[in-house]
Amino acid sequence: MTPRSHLLPAALPALWLSCLLTVATAAPLAAQYRFGVSLFGASMAALVGEYRWGNRGVEVQAGTWRFRDLSLSVTAKQYLGSRSVEPFVGVGLWGIVAREDGGTGAGLVARIPVGVGWDFGSRHNAAFTIHLNRALAVRRPGAEQVPPLRTSLVPLPEFSYRWKQSTGPEESN
Repeated sequence: MTPRSHLLPAALPALWLSCLLTVATAAPLAAQYRFGVSLFGASMAALVGEYRWGNRGVEVQAGTWRFRDLSLSVTAKQYLGSRSVEPFVGVGLWGIVAREDGGTGAGLVARIPVGVGWDFGSRHNAAFTIHLNRALAVRRPGAEQVPPLRTSLVPLPEFSYRWKQSTGPEESN
């Protein structure tokens, strides 16, 4: 085993723990839920759910590229500012399972989203994101010799629309 392969098992629990602690320390009174769709990014088309409080959020996406695969990503986000146009950055994991003629393959990817969201109307949000992705682990069906993983960051653009739930008169946005 290489020294890099020892880092992966140690880094994943730390990432998940940081996401869990971020969610656990959320202020429930300022929380809002957003639901919507995205194009490209982790999937050709995906359903998106986001739990947001203050300037933080946790997003879950489930989608597909060709209806022979399932893609799921979980991302923690930090929004910068509190205007109708908000830049954001984050960190997350993207997993994909795909069925091919030779069997089923899977992959795990670390992702860093950098983007900007725009609140318009009273309950609508559109966002453009560039996800910087790096493969952590890949299992290919029927591969006798596994090629090395790419060490570069692969950028993937994403467009999304989200609808914000109305929380009543106490909502400040």
